[in-house]
Amino acid sequence: MNWLENLLIIAGILLDVFAAMEIQGAMIAQIKKRTLVIACSVVAAMELAFYFAGYFVCWFLTSQGVISDPYHYGEELAAIVLALLGVRLIAKAIKREFIQERLKESLKVFEYARTIAMSSIYTAVAGGVCYLVGITVWQLIVIIVLVSVFMVIMGLYTGLHFGFENKTIAYVAGAVLLWIVSLEMFLHRIIEVI
Repeated sequence: MNWLENLLIIAGILLDVFAAMEIQGAMIAQIKKRTLVIACSVVAAMELAFYFAGYFVCWFLTSQGVISDPYHYGEELAAIVLALLGVRLIAKAIKREFIQERLKESLKVFEYARTIAMSSIYTAVAGGVCYLVGITVWQLIVIIVLVSVFMVIMGLYTGLHFGFENKTIAYVAGAVLLWIVSLEMFLHRIIEVI
């Protein structure tokens, strides 16, 4: 997989983080630089940890012989998993959870860390899939950190200035990105049309 596909996968998954941070941004009066640095660091660390947990689980299963030929089946499995992750984001967009909005002085790490952890489970799934298709680890470390920081900053400031109603758009955009990569993998690598 090339860097653009990796970027689209990570951006698609992390648009869920954008939506979570947008909700947090809508409930604070101002964003302090210290709070922003902590939020970016926590989210990037959690995303990296979950991604590599999934990556190394698949590596371990392959090394133990549980997954016999990961690169043979990896493309098909990756296309299916990415499409399902997109469906999950659409389901979240349709669900439109009720959020009790209240003004807070500042962000508390534990208030958003649980939401990010639940979202990161899907990052772990993507990490496992990425091992199966043979993605370069170092390239992904940079992409995950940069996209995580970008999504946190944009989510907080979008929420601060516009409220949290844009989260539905973020879910749909994430699904579309994941579906684009899934379709490209299916057409190009699996049935070799393109």
